Amino acid sequence: MNEEIDEGNAGKKNLKRSGLVLSWTVRPSHSSLPPVIADNLIVPARERGQTVPNGVCVAAMSGGVDSAVACLLAVEQGFDTIGLTMRLWSPGNGHLSERVRQCCGPTAYNDARAAAATAGIPHYIVNFETAFSKAVVDYFCGEYLAGRTPNPCVACNNLIKFGALQDFAKALGAVTLITGHYARVYNDAAGPHLLRALDRTKDQSYMLAGLRPEQLAHLVLPLGAYTKEQTRALAEQFCLDVAAKPDSMDLCFVDGDYRSFIVQRYPDSVQPGPIVKIDGDSVGEHDGLLGYTVGQRKGLPAHLHDGPWYVVRTDRNANAVVIGRREDLERRTVRCSAINVIRAERFYADGAAEGLAVCRYRSKAVPARAVVQPDGALHVEFAQTVPVVTPGQLMVLYDEIGEEVIASGIIEP
Repeated sequence: MNEEIDEGNAGKKNLKRSGLVLSWTVRPSHSSLPPVIADNLIVPARERGQTVPNGVCVAAMSGGVDSAVACLLAVEQGFDTIGLTMRLWSPGNGHLSERVRQCCGPTAYNDARAAAATAGIPHYIVNFETAFSKAVVDYFCGEYLAGRTPNPCVACNNLIKFGALQDFAKALGAVTLITGHYARVYNDAAGPHLLRALDRTKDQSYMLAGLRPEQLAHLVLPLGAYTKEQTRALAEQFCLDVAAKPDSMDLCFVDGDYRSFIVQRYPDSVQPGPIVKIDGDSVGEHDGLLGYTVGQRKGLPAHLHDGPWYVVRTDRNANAVVIGRREDLERRTVRCSAINVIRAERFYADGAAEGLAVCRYRSKAVPARAVVQPDGALHVEFAQTVPVVTPGQLMVLYDEIGEEVIASGIIEP
């Protein structure tokens, strides 16, 4: 049985499932997103799977090989599972490119549906477009307009995949969320632990580092112990049509240049302004701050022959691009907001923790000491100079061997 569930109103609901009546009360989301509630979801009665401590599970199925194999592995292990595919983005009435069809369109839905059928579980498409637009697309545009470089995949994980979807799963009576991310998570008496995947080339623990402990506690990541090659081999063993399907791309909602995407929505954002050296000397003019990010070399005035020159920052108030030398980009400290502490016991009595800091996805980890400030921010001091630190990106603090996530936060200017 395959249905699309649309967004509805908050309130108290009842659902009959396999002879059971489940009730829940929808609570406002911390992110102020509208709750996604199904008024028309009727899950068919079926044979219950093997009884497992995880109870009823929801498998997030994107239509890709990773989520399909994760779902099949969970079902094979006896998890009583329902497959859900999130409808996150519609590109409008224009032509659907193959890229959009693969990740946010009919191709993705059909592939997820087929994988669920192979697993022998119910499958539903749930409409989260409104939540995704507010939590990810608006955030993405707003960060660039504010002169920062966002990470929309982190926002999507925090607020949609493990936020709105996890809340939705709980509303259905599900205890556990299963996804195809490459990371490891487990629970013990000290709480949940988030670790890197064994396959370091596919590790996604950085992308999940913003998840709160209570979100991690109900998460199952079957692929954390597999390589990508092993995952594709399992897909072939399971006879999945997506075994050779290419990996999805970042920015699933942008089919082209992200600057054009933002300008289309905010045409007044393109305002020319000065390009100035860090000492204040004006050396040219830019055609809009959206075209410049920290560390960039391209697009700077051609007459600057004594380079290389780099974008050091963008000054939103002055509508200026500030350029400097490579050493002007170097940082020994950063301040992070929106911090998320997963392993609180790693912070000593003085509020400090030591480990390895990663300031951008797949960037080199450097030894660092992080201190929680009285105002709730995280002050991070690196043991060595970091070449480029970009405001808006996620800083993740791992333990001393770079294996387990301790905390994370958004880098401030």
